[in-house]
Amino acid sequence: MDDVPNHLSRDLVPIPVDRRREFIEALADKARVWVGRAGTVTVSQEGDSVVLSLVPVFDTAAPVWVVATEWIDIQVGTDSNSRWELTYSDDHTASVGDLVRGVIEGGATEFRAFGRSRVRVSTLRGDLWSRRGQESLWGLIPAPGWQRWGKRHTFTPYAAKGAM
Repeated sequence: MDDVPNHLSRDLVPIPVDRRREFIEALADKARVWVGRAGTVTVSQEGDSVVLSLVPVFDTAAPVWVVATEWIDIQVGTDSNSRWELTYSDDHTASVGDLVRGVIEGGATEFRAFGRSRVRVSTLRGDLWSRRGQESLWGLIPAPGWQRWGKRHTFTPYAAKGAM
């Protein structure tokens, strides 16, 4: 399935900038614990957007960006086309942490072929997050089985090269 797991709703409710920053700071505190010394966690603000960046020490793990604007935008890996846009509902905000922790502790998989891409992340709760992106008009042309024969990149967990 494309997009977010079925049990999450998509109700958009405007959130003030101070609440966005509060949300990102709380997520950053958790992420620092999950990452340990296996990566860098930073928070920045650009206008009304508050950004959480997780950059792993080892380039075999996936970087993660969480951008809090009117919605929560999450990008995993190098593909900016495959990303999730969530609301500030209780289910979504809890799920953002699950998704980030899934990348840190379990890794992610990225598929690419002919103008299309997909990122998949399994969370510790057992949810499978999958998002398809389109990079060019070639992505509109059907390509049966493209995830089997396309380029596949499996990201490792953050501490995969040994305990830090």
